[in-house]
Amino acid sequence: MNIGELERRSGIGRHALRYYEQLGLIVAHRQANNYRSYSDQAVVDLAFIQNAQGVGFSLAEIGDILAAKRGNTINCAQGAALVASKMAEIQSKITTLQATYVFLEAERVKLEASAIALGQTIVHLPGHGHAATQ
Repeated sequence: MNIGELERRSGIGRHALRYYEQLGLIVAHRQANNYRSYSDQAVVDLAFIQNAQGVGFSLAEIGDILAAKRGNTINCAQGAALVASKMAEIQSKITTLQATYVFLEAERVKLEASAIALGQTIVHLPGHGHAATQ
């Protein structure tokens, strides 16, 4: 299939497709007229890329995974270790975000108390469940 068809089937723009090709994430074969030609595997790879990005893998990590899959150089134990490592990274981010949230909540409470003491009106922002001062 040509790049236009791959773009339609994957929902990914041609500039991103060319970038993914440049990174080695997808493979294009050159026809005699020098046009790119993609196999159905490119659609499968693009779905994997989107899913992997959605759960936090970088393009470099995705490239490593795809290379290992293509070369059959990764086994289930290595795959499980890779996933466990990504889970630990995400858990660390969650812990940091929770600490940030607790800090911001304490600051919000202090600011609201100061606003009330100064006679300022507390305005509740729609959809946020928190207040801001005016």
